[in-house]
Amino acid sequence: MPVLNNLANVKNFGAKGDGVADDTLAFQSAINACASGSYSVIYMPKGRYRITQTLVLPKQERPNTNATQGIGLTIYGDGMYDSGIIYTGTDYALYSDKDMAETILFRDFYINHAQGGGIYLPQGAHQMFERFFSSACGEGKIGVYIQGMRSGTNSTSGYGGYMISFRNCRFWQETGYLGTGLKLEDIVLCTTIDNCFFSRSVRNYPHLEIVNSDSIHITSTAFERSEQAVPPASPSEGRTEEDVMRDAIAANKVMTAPLIKLNNSRAISIEECHAEATYESFVGIYGHTSGVWIDGCRLDHYAITDYNPNKGYIVTVDPGSTASQDIILGPRNYRIQANHPNTTHGTLVKDPVGCVIVENIADRTSFRDSFYLTERRTVPYIGSAGHNLLRNPSLYAMFANDVPYSVEPDPGFTFKQAAPSGCIVSQSTSSTKIKLRMRTIERLHKHEYYTFVISGTNLSGISTPLFVDIGGDTNDLTLILPSGSERFTITKTFKKFYSDIVDLVVYEPLNLQIHSIYVIPNIVNQIPYGEETISSSAVFTELIRSSSMVISPLPAIPAASAAHRGRIIMVEDSSGVDSLYICKQRSKGVHTWIKLG
Repeated sequence: MPVLNNLANVKNFGAKGDGVADDTLAFQSAINACASGSYSVIYMPKGRYRITQTLVLPKQERPNTNATQGIGLTIYGDGMYDSGIIYTGTDYALYSDKDMAETILFRDFYINHAQGGGIYLPQGAHQMFERFFSSACGEGKIGVYIQGMRSGTNSTSGYGGYMISFRNCRFWQETGYLGTGLKLEDIVLCTTIDNCFFSRSVRNYPHLEIVNSDSIHITSTAFERSEQAVPPASPSEGRTEEDVMRDAIAANKVMTAPLIKLNNSRAISIEECHAEATYESFVGIYGHTSGVWIDGCRLDHYAITDYNPNKGYIVTVDPGSTASQDIILGPRNYRIQANHPNTTHGTLVKDPVGCVIVENIADRTSFRDSFYLTERRTVPYIGSAGHNLLRNPSLYAMFANDVPYSVEPDPGFTFKQAAPSGCIVSQSTSSTKIKLRMRTIERLHKHEYYTFVISGTNLSGISTPLFVDIGGDTNDLTLILPSGSERFTITKTFKKFYSDIVDLVVYEPLNLQIHSIYVIPNIVNQIPYGEETISSSAVFTELIRSSSMVISPLPAIPAASAAHRGRIIMVEDSSGVDSLYICKQRSKGVHTWIKLG
């Protein structure tokens, strides 16, 4: 065959491209020519190339310094809607059975895989997709599946995929589609999905599935799921609107798969993306998933009919994903729920685990058309600030070696005030359970979740387990203090509990400098700096206000004592003027009320 610009033109190998003739052998011959080194580019001119069996890709080697090896591969056409493979088999249209697939580019063509999948690749670097279109009509399966731990036919001997990119691609999942548009598994670093479009998906599968992977960046990508269609009402056939409602609710109720499924994955960012139409959740969290950042996304959830139970969560967390943490919704996300007043709209997140952090999502829905009448107006969701509910969070004491105010320690603890704030807490008894009891200014049951934060320095030189018991019964949180001398901050969330008890529990020697401890309502990831005294607005839950309580005579104020130390009260005099008083310790055992302001 003639060599022209190093292109293996499939028509030069006998392909017709008319959508009727079987072009499998011609196409495979062009691939094999690349495997021999005669060519490195496969070109398919505009046309529809009918393929009945899997096309096996050639072996590719990395270049070495002597330039004696190194075979890359490009497969490209005349446009993602103009040059296409019509695959009629049930496996994958393009497949690599080699140890790796590296430096391979799929560009400007489509694969229509009505019964099987599109492309299946093993481990490798620089697997690139540009203006590639996966059209899964009929009963098609996964559009592109990259399994980084697969080497050849061995699914456990790989080292992972990396440096993978999808740019300006489309994954069309039409009627009856039985798979995920894109599935990435065992990807170890640096993968991007940019300006892509995942559309339709009328079966209960995610658009994008990421499994056991790290460092994947998804930007400017759109997701769309169509509603389940049911026959309309027909009086002539005896089909009523009640029948339509029953069938539509039943059909859509099973559509629970998220648009993006993250399973046992880490360091995933989803930015400036868009989701629309009907879906239960935009992102689903499974397995041990952590370090997920979602920000700048527009989530437009609506139903085509009135009878759709999908709730349009931004994030849902699988109840079994108990080790997941740091799933963060940034402040620039924008959600609309519109169209039909009878549809069921959900809240922002569904998180039975307590791993989602919401950063100040506010209502930015514009009143630009009639849909605003049925939009679920979102309200500010405060997740990055709040008042510390813990009494004496910096463990302050009047004298250098005193037990800090409001702390109830078991025998064996010693305390030393630290500068400029905080306290060094030590104990040497080990082997048995020993606790340091603190209390909050109110019972911890008003919010679904609370966040416990400790900032300190481990002075022992060895990593030490520290347990937190909410309610004084069983250890609820486990903290592993780092062995180094650097300052650390550890954050843990816990569910509401009808108690004001917070115990620090140890079973071995401890030498810890505590800078401050926080118990803050809701799930937070940014702690207000310097919140080391009881917030006056939080203490107002305990304020004393009575028209009969006057400044004169002063004894109407409760007698100052250690029990009131740090409390702020409001007193209204006979003329209606409010004043604030704080109880302070003047000397050991001596307390007094001091007027503020």
